[in-house]
Amino acid sequence: MVAEKLDKEAAGQLLDAMYLDMFHLIEEHTQCRVNLERANASGAILLARTRFQAGGCNSVSKAQIPTENSAEFNALCRVIKAKDENEVNIERHEVDKANGYVEPLHWFSVLPPMSLRHAVTKFRDCIELVAESTNLQRQLTDVLSWISKLRQSVLKQ
Repeated sequence: MVAEKLDKEAAGQLLDAMYLDMFHLIEEHTQCRVNLERANASGAILLARTRFQAGGCNSVSKAQIPTENSAEFNALCRVIKAKDENEVNIERHEVDKANGYVEPLHWFSVLPPMSLRHAVTKFRDCIELVAESTNLQRQLTDVLSWISKLRQSVLKQ
């Protein structure tokens, strides 16, 4: 009887700790999503500013964007699974034309405006924030599954 009560109390304390972890993860995930929305909105505004500053004569045409017949190139940024298979990481490559890593920013101009460069930086930040948000969401899912399993085991006792 005493051992059973101690087991339930230990399980209760573990549940409390897991709920606390859950709330911290929810808070971090929410903050990450807010930062993602801000970075995305800021990047979109910078793109609009670039388009406005360039005027109507320097708009992007289909001829500037690569097609099927264009030279092959590799992505500068890739989302990869981490070694533990429960997280994602961002793999970035330096611009290296010899290996097929080209800067897409230079498809449109040799000297792109600063607002366009800042927009690229904001969207790169967005990629990092999406990966962070994904990892937090996966951690939250794991904590919720452990909470559910622990609650089931406590109810069975």
